[in-house]
Amino acid sequence: MATLLYRIGRFAARRSIVVIVGWIVLLVLIVGGGQLLKQSFASAFEIPGTESQQAIDMLDQRFPQAAGGSVRVIFEVPAGSSIRDFEAQIGDADEAMRAAPDVIGVSGPFDANVTGQVSDEGEYSDRLAFSTVQLKVASSDFTEADAEALKAAAEGAATGGMTVAYSGLTDVSTEAADTELIGLGVAFIVLLITFGSLLAAGMPLVTAVIGVAIAYSLIVLSTAVASVSSTAPLLATMLGLAVGIDYALFIVSRHRAQLIRGMDPKESAAVATSTAGSAVVFAGLTVVIALLGLAVVQIPFLTVMGLGAAVAVVVAVLVALTLLPAILGLFGRKLVPKPTSRSAKRELAAEGTHRTLGARWVAIVTAKPVVTVAVVVIGLIVVALPVGSMRLTLPDAGYNPPGSVSRDGYDLLNEGFGPGFNGPLLVTADVSAVKAADLGAAITAFGDRFGGLDDVEAVSQVIPNPTGDMLIVSITPDSAPDSTATQNLVQSIRQGEPAFETANGFGYRVTGQTALGIDVSERLQSALVPYGIVVVGLCIILLTIVFRSLAVPVTATIGYLLSVFASFGIVTAVFEWGWLADVLGVAKVGPVISFFPILLMAVLFGLAMDYQVFLVSRMREEFVKTGDPHTAVRHGFIGAARVVTAAALIMFAVFASFVPGGGAVLQPIALGLAAGVFIDAFLVRMTFIPAVMILLGRWGWALPAWLGRILPNVDLEGEGVRELLGATEWRPLDDAGRPFAVAASGAFVAGSGAAPFELRAEAGELVLVTGASSTHPDAVVAAFAGRQELRGGHLRVLDQPLPFHAAALRRSSVLVQRPLDAPADDSAGELPSGAPGVLARLERELGAELDELWGAPIAEEWLRSLAVATTTRARLIAIDATGIPTPLLQRALAVLHDALPLAATIAVAHHGARLELSGRSLRVLTLSPAPAGLELMAHLPAKELGAPVAPPALEAGVGDDAAPDYPAAPGSPAPGAPGSTAPDPGAADPAAPADPTSREEVTA
Repeated sequence: MATLLYRIGRFAARRSIVVIVGWIVLLVLIVGGGQLLKQSFASAFEIPGTESQQAIDMLDQRFPQAAGGSVRVIFEVPAGSSIRDFEAQIGDADEAMRAAPDVIGVSGPFDANVTGQVSDEGEYSDRLAFSTVQLKVASSDFTEADAEALKAAAEGAATGGMTVAYSGLTDVSTEAADTELIGLGVAFIVLLITFGSLLAAGMPLVTAVIGVAIAYSLIVLSTAVASVSSTAPLLATMLGLAVGIDYALFIVSRHRAQLIRGMDPKESAAVATSTAGSAVVFAGLTVVIALLGLAVVQIPFLTVMGLGAAVAVVVAVLVALTLLPAILGLFGRKLVPKPTSRSAKRELAAEGTHRTLGARWVAIVTAKPVVTVAVVVIGLIVVALPVGSMRLTLPDAGYNPPGSVSRDGYDLLNEGFGPGFNGPLLVTADVSAVKAADLGAAITAFGDRFGGLDDVEAVSQVIPNPTGDMLIVSITPDSAPDSTATQNLVQSIRQGEPAFETANGFGYRVTGQTALGIDVSERLQSALVPYGIVVVGLCIILLTIVFRSLAVPVTATIGYLLSVFASFGIVTAVFEWGWLADVLGVAKVGPVISFFPILLMAVLFGLAMDYQVFLVSRMREEFVKTGDPHTAVRHGFIGAARVVTAAALIMFAVFASFVPGGGAVLQPIALGLAAGVFIDAFLVRMTFIPAVMILLGRWGWALPAWLGRILPNVDLEGEGVRELLGATEWRPLDDAGRPFAVAASGAFVAGSGAAPFELRAEAGELVLVTGASSTHPDAVVAAFAGRQELRGGHLRVLDQPLPFHAAALRRSSVLVQRPLDAPADDSAGELPSGAPGVLARLERELGAELDELWGAPIAEEWLRSLAVATTTRARLIAIDATGIPTPLLQRALAVLHDALPLAATIAVAHHGARLELSGRSLRVLTLSPAPAGLELMAHLPAKELGAPVAPPALEAGVGDDAAPDYPAAPGSPAPGAPGSTAPDPGAADPAAPADPTSREEVTA
């Protein structure tokens, strides 16, 4: 992964203008499309499978008049006046409202047969009344234009001191409060202190805002085809800003650290993208998985919220990996800190003995690790104690911002008619099985069922639908919608349903906003445990893969659970108990929104893994270097503490900025995330984890061997990039300053069975690879053509470093292998231009003898491949000639020499060949057998290129440059000299073919 990210970052940094313009065009298109196609956000919730939702669905089908929304128009007169003195004005307003769009009818407080719509107790006695307006459509579908028309009709009564308020109207959509600007301001200050540069501090903010604008517009655009909750874009904005700034911070921080050490700016942007970017990808993946996991709950609006937030995270990751390196490459050396700046001094101090704040802190928390662990665990358990009092609910108008139209109407009804008036229960009964003659008795029994219940303020008349197969009755509880008493009332009514059905022959269902909230809370509470298991399981699996350790994921999971429950405790104390409610500007003290716990678990999981990755990965790097677990913890902490601190402060500021003015729905989520980030970053990751890792010592990095073989290597630290850079930088040149056609230094090839070798071959030379019978020169030749893996050392062919540019090398080379079997299809196809003549020459020179040796089909296939190779314009022809007598090979090479340009390099694998080829210099590479135990010294991951994988090599071997160790046969030139030959140490007759049974076949 790191290598892929390096290439992405390198492209973006070198093509910065193209990438930046591309993102700007994408931003304009998405934002413009969102504004053009946007629809209103949904304010209604659907909970499939619950009793309340089933009742609502039945209402839609059988009683659409009752399924439509309703609005209460509230009339209030000043103290000392009587509402009855304004009866005429209210009657005129009712008539005007009946003519409003989508209105079925209006029931006024003074209409005949209407009771209970004039307040008769408290300070609003005889001063407050309301008219009920029945709508044709659901409240969520009542448009803003229709709402304005209704209010205009009602406002005609607002004379003589009477005022009008509304309950049941959706508030006119307004932009969210710009409190997030406070968070951005704090983030900018933290970034400025961290980097000491206005330019560097502004980059994470710019990229984060661009990412949020795109994500928000995508969510707005999705309203054209799907129902999207109004909370979804707010959550996406909050989370997108937080992770967008943090992800950019990690990459910019790594980039500037590399610039301080003199790295080229564009190269540094690519390397930072591959190293810090790998952690960003993993961190973003954990957040996305946790958010998409919300679908487990099977609540559509919660799934949409998780999907929207996941989109924001994905966009933040893409922006950090592409747009950010483009900006870094564009500004180049302008981001290099001055040597005398605090930023440079701090970075260089991490390598010296200077006692930074991070160094002092880690020394304190690891001096007595047992005490540190005990204090953190006990302290967070105490903070989490209030969680036992947490209550959940589905928000109604009482959770809307104070001063809004819906909240003012809600509060007036609450004061004038009682706390339960805003949360009526609607009970529906399916009487389709009741005979028409028995319907009257059914209506009486249904009405009498609820009259004598405790905590019931009033029960309406039973209303049948026009077809007589459904009954409805409204129950006004005596207590508030979000109270425990109302919840108990709903449960009591539902528990009595089986007995009622047995006695009367039909049952009933309870619905309404209050019942919906209770059902959602129960659904979410039942899903917390399985969802927690999924999240914790993901945590353990992902961290085990990344850190290749069992202790790291276990301790990370324990810390995550401590953070979650402590956050729950803080939110409960503030919103349920009212602690610091006035200071924090809490909109409503009471139960928090039902999906708060599971949403906090999802988001905090990803954020906690962010800090775990960025902090512990530096510890792991130090442990790999030093092997000392205690030094690794302390030095790794120092290297990551400053950037993790800055990231946590930024994320805390962004989340906390949504608390004041965020509304009763968003406030608990924002406060919970802010508290969770602070606790997890500073108390868990930067205090608890270092102490635990010190206690565990080497056990902290232990992993069973069998598990290590199963787990993939994600290369989080960018080891593959460092190898790529090392291979790219190694570029030997000849005396004329040109790269060699083939150059090797300590190269070990998979499947060769040979020790590492050295080689330098110029373009146009004939390279003969030979060696003992236990070696496989064919594997080395295949590696020259990019078809066999390099497992150690350096190998550069046609100026392409291997194994990283093997694909590019394969486009410029050809591998001719010895066929093992005759072709299955006799129709070989037409030869390319120029090949028939070469093939005819080859068949004339050695066809008959090769037919006798291998059989005609195999010989013909090999010769045909040689002929085709001469027409490909390849700059290197690699030939597996093992098992061919030297005279035949000599004649075949002579034909190839005449057919190929002099600049083409020929590499031949053969055991014991003595070759001479006039007009082309000969370079001999003699392989020696790999030493015993080399297989256990593997240090590079195997990347199968279609060939057997052999152990890597760590020690340099010998080749043509070490000819004195392998003397030539008496009377022959020294190996490696033009025209030289190389004997097979294990063969008595150099011209004899090698034993086929000892040959390991190499496939391209």
